Amino acid sequence: MIGHKMKKITIVMYILVLLLLTGCSREEFSKEETGTTDEEIPVQELTEEEGEQQGAEPEQIISQDISGDKVTQSVPEESGDGTGQDGSQQAIPDGEEKDVKSARLQKYQSVLTDITTKQIYPDGTDCGFDGSSTASGNQFAVYDVDKDGEEELILRITSTSTAGMREVVYDYDEETDTVREEYSGFPGAYFYDNGLIEEEWSHNQGMAPLGDFWPYTLHRYQAESDSYQCIFMVDAWEKEFREQDYDGNPYPEEIDAEKSGTVYYLMEGGAYDMTATVPVSKTVYEEWRKEQGLGSARIEIPFQELTKDISVY
Repeated sequence: MIGHKMKKITIVMYILVLLLLTGCSREEFSKEETGTTDEEIPVQELTEEEGEQQGAEPEQIISQDISGDKVTQSVPEESGDGTGQDGSQQAIPDGEEKDVKSARLQKYQSVLTDITTKQIYPDGTDCGFDGSSTASGNQFAVYDVDKDGEEELILRITSTSTAGMREVVYDYDEETDTVREEYSGFPGAYFYDNGLIEEEWSHNQGMAPLGDFWPYTLHRYQAESDSYQCIFMVDAWEKEFREQDYDGNPYPEEIDAEKSGTVYYLMEGGAYDMTATVPVSKTVYEEWRKEQGLGSARIEIPFQELTKDISVY
C-alpha cells in the first residue's frame, strides 16, 4: 500500500513540473514572437512624447537652411487670415514712407524759399516780381489736387504783370529729388474732382465780351503721364457785339436755333482757330459741358498767403 501511494505522489509531482515548464515556454515564446523586451519604454510615455510634438503651434516650428557655414532660420509669422507669412515679405516700415514724404515737403519748402527770396521758379526763370510788391497777393497750397494719392505744390503768382501771372501745379520726383510741372496756366483756374481744369483766359478779345461768357481752356488729368493735357479751347460769338465776324461773314442764324444771341466754338486740342470750327447752339454747348464732366464738383483748394517765413510743415 505504501509503495502504491508513493507512486501516485511521484506521478502528481511529475505532472506539476511539466505544467510549470510548459507555462515558462509559452511566456518566452510570446516575448520572442512580439519582439518585446523587459527594457522597452512604456507605451504611455511614448504616446505623451509624440503628442507633445504633434501639438506644437505653427509659429513655434523653426526651419533651418544650412548652406556652407551659414545657418539661417525662418520663423513663420501669423498673417491676418491665419496663414503663415515669410518674414522677408513684410510690409515696408512706416519710417521709409515717412522719409519720402519728408523729402517731398523739404523740396516744396525749397521751391517756396527760392520764389520769395530769389524770385525764381524751379526751372530758373524769373518770377518777374515788382520790387515793391514781392510776394504780395501770391498764394500756395500743398494738396492732392489730381487725386493720385500724393500731395502736389500749387502756386498762384499774381504780384507781377498780367503776362507774367501763373498758376502752377508741381509734383515731386523721388528718383531725381526735383519737382516737375503737371500744369501751368493763368491764375484763378477751376479744379474739378474728376481731373478737369477750367482755365479762364487773361483777356477776352474774342467776339463775346458783353455777356457772362468768358473764353477758357479745358485741361484733363492724364494718369499715365501724371500731367494735365489741353483738350479744348472754347470761345463764343455774340450777335449783339458783332453781326459779322472779322472776315465779313454774317452771324449764323441757322445755328442759333434757340435765338439766344450767342453761338459757341469748341476747338479741340491746343490750336485756336474759330474759322476752322463750326459753331454750336447754346443747347448743344450746355450738353457738351455735361458730357465733358463740367457738372462735377469743384475743389476748394486750401490756399495760404505766400510770405518769406512760410512753412509747409
